[in-house]
Amino acid sequence: MIIRKNLNMKNHNNGIHGNVVIPKDKFLISVIVPTYNRSQLLTYTLQSLIGQTMNKADFEVVIVDDGSTDDTFDMIKTYEGLLNFKYVYQIDKGYRPASARNLGIRVAEGGICMFIDSGIIVKSDCLKQHLRAHNQHGTDLALVGYTYGWGADETALTASINPHDADASIAKLVEMGNIWDIRENIYRKYQDKIHDLVVPWTLFYGGHFSTSTQALFEVGLFDENYDGNWGTEDQDLGYRLHLANKEIMLCRDAVVLHLPHESDSAAKEREGFANCQYFNHKFQTLETQLFLDCYAKDVAVQFTHSEVFDFHEHIINHQPLAKSQHSTHPELLASAND
Repeated sequence: MIIRKNLNMKNHNNGIHGNVVIPKDKFLISVIVPTYNRSQLLTYTLQSLIGQTMNKADFEVVIVDDGSTDDTFDMIKTYEGLLNFKYVYQIDKGYRPASARNLGIRVAEGGICMFIDSGIIVKSDCLKQHLRAHNQHGTDLALVGYTYGWGADETALTASINPHDADASIAKLVEMGNIWDIRENIYRKYQDKIHDLVVPWTLFYGGHFSTSTQALFEVGLFDENYDGNWGTEDQDLGYRLHLANKEIMLCRDAVVLHLPHESDSAAKEREGFANCQYFNHKFQTLETQLFLDCYAKDVAVQFTHSEVFDFHEHIINHQPLAKSQHSTHPELLASAND
């Protein structure tokens, strides 16, 4: 296990990364897991990674500790020798998911970076499915994995799963047929072809995705200006990957389960809206303005109906009332000005 604490590295924001030299890949995949005071949830995550059918020599796990004060470090040491580990620690300066993930990217030695949150348990073939999709579709790919349980009723979910057994738990949810990925309504509506949507980045969630390490450096990593609030830093990265012609694609076969845990939905809605305002101010396009306009509606639908708002349909059908706006999609701008 490689341990690095209190790293002070250059901040990579707003798509600016300078002259970055990316070393030769040591692993096929680096699994980056940010965490903060969630040692028990992280235990379940690590157990599921140990159970991967991919050869252990082909992937590494990068734990990025955002300043935990619990027994996270002592717990991680018990897994030494079972996985290729790196442990990276940054001083607690509040909620900093973008900074944490960027630390993970900078120390990663895999050709592909796969991101999951602590408290995610991973189906035994999940890493193999990510690798298969990247090999099949090439390097210009940003892969959205399938996540059961996010936004589900916690009581029903807890009663149906065993956090020590990802495969059995996911099989149980499939059999039940009433707990899915929160984006399932959109996936079904568009027959999983999110890569054909005008705004696939609206479905780009940080809890489970992968892309090449090279692509991350090309677009400038996560924007750390989102730190301090929950939300939107993942859609920002997805938006920049989309602008860089990286195809955002769903891989339904790459499956994880989001374990239930305490969450402050009111704070998430408030903080997410603040970050969404920054996102729109940063890009100032028709899509980002419409994303902001309906952000609160999207979050409300997630928390009340366990599904997401259809931004694709909204943007395609929207007819702005006022001035023309710059858009990354000329067909939308033409429609807006008719």
